[in-house]
Amino acid sequence: MRNLLLGPVALLFAAGCYPTLPPHIAEGTEVLKPGGVSLTVAGGGAGFDANVSPSAGTQSSAVGAGGLEARVRVGVGAKQEVGVSAFLGVGSPSGGSDPPFAAGGKLSYKVAPVPWLAFVADVGAFDHAAASIGVVGGDLAAIFAPYTAENGSQLYFAAKGGFAVPFLTGARDMNESFEIPIGFAFHTSERVRFFVEGGPVLGFAQLVTDAAPDTSQNATSFGAYGIVAFAFVLR
Repeated sequence: MRNLLLGPVALLFAAGCYPTLPPHIAEGTEVLKPGGVSLTVAGGGAGFDANVSPSAGTQSSAVGAGGLEARVRVGVGAKQEVGVSAFLGVGSPSGGSDPPFAAGGKLSYKVAPVPWLAFVADVGAFDHAAASIGVVGGDLAAIFAPYTAENGSQLYFAAKGGFAVPFLTGARDMNESFEIPIGFAFHTSERVRFFVEGGPVLGFAQLVTDAAPDTSQNATSFGAYGIVAFAFVLR
C-alpha cells in the first residue's frame, strides 16, 4: 500500500494510512443569512507519528504535511448553508515511495439550531496525483461556541470524526480519524473573519490484501495540526 500524509491544510496521517478529508473546520457557529455568499481560504500544516503493526515491518514513522483549501458557502435559510471546496496537499513521503501531492474536493452542509451550536457534514473525494489512486470519504463535526463577543468574535471547539476508503487493486482498506479542533474567529470587520485553529488528530487504518493467503496491516497515527484562514462575506 502506498503511503502519504497530505490533505488540505492539516493533513492527516501516514505509514499505511490514507488521509480523510481535511481535519480542520475553519469556522465557528455563525451561519450566513439567506442568499449570503462567503469565500474561505485556509492554509497550514501538521506533524504525525504513525505506528504500524509488527507484521508490516515498520514500527513507526514521523511525517509532516501542508496544504491549502478554498471553500465557497451559500446561505439557504433556516440557519443552514451549503458549500463546495477544493483542496491541495503535499506531504513528506513514508518509505521513499509515496507521491508527494494530492488534490480533491468536497460538498458540505451546515446547520446551526442554536447560536452556540452547529453541525457540519462533508462528503468528497481526492486523488493521489502521481499514483492515480482515488479516495472517497466523509466526516461529521459538532461545533460548540462557549464564548461570543459583542462584535461576533468567537471562541469555538469541535468534535469531528471521519472516514476514507481508497480504491485499491488487490487489497481492501478502511481509514478512520477523530479530531478536536480548537480555534478563535476574529470578526475584523462586517465582511472579514480571521481564524486561528489547531488541535490533535488520531487516525486508524486497516488494510487487508486479497492475495492468498490474505495478509493484514493495522496502523495508528497521532499528531496535531495548525491553520490560519480568512473568510470573506461577499454578500
